[in-house]
Amino acid sequence: MGALRVVRWSARYDQTVIFYRDTIGLPVLETFHNSYGLDGTILGLPGSRVHLEIVRLADARHPAPGLDQLVFYLPDTDAQALITARLAAAGVHPVAQIDYWEANGGVTFEDPDGREVVFASWIYSSPNPDPR
Repeated sequence: MGALRVVRWSARYDQTVIFYRDTIGLPVLETFHNSYGLDGTILGLPGSRVHLEIVRLADARHPAPGLDQLVFYLPDTDAQALITARLAAAGVHPVAQIDYWEANGGVTFEDPDGREVVFASWIYSSPNPDPR
């Protein structure tokens, strides 16, 4: 695999782009308008081939309820405190989270579409780095 892109369809497109771009701080790599009838914004994780694409829903439907999490692994608790303070300054506060994140130092927020965004104060490392 050369890269990974996660696509989130958004009923609150403008607010969702602002949340990930301005509040969290992900840089915009590209925007598109009326591309195959769709509008969207592609955001990147600095220095990586991981992208988050936000696509405007054509109608006002809210995404289906259920557990839907985007997890950002941060290098340490200082980085987690920085993003938590940035979210608080924007009026975004932690929400109830699953036991796993509670026990493992995660902090969970919701984006404008009500999807969970978790900030963990450690970087995941696979116990089996070569699953082949």
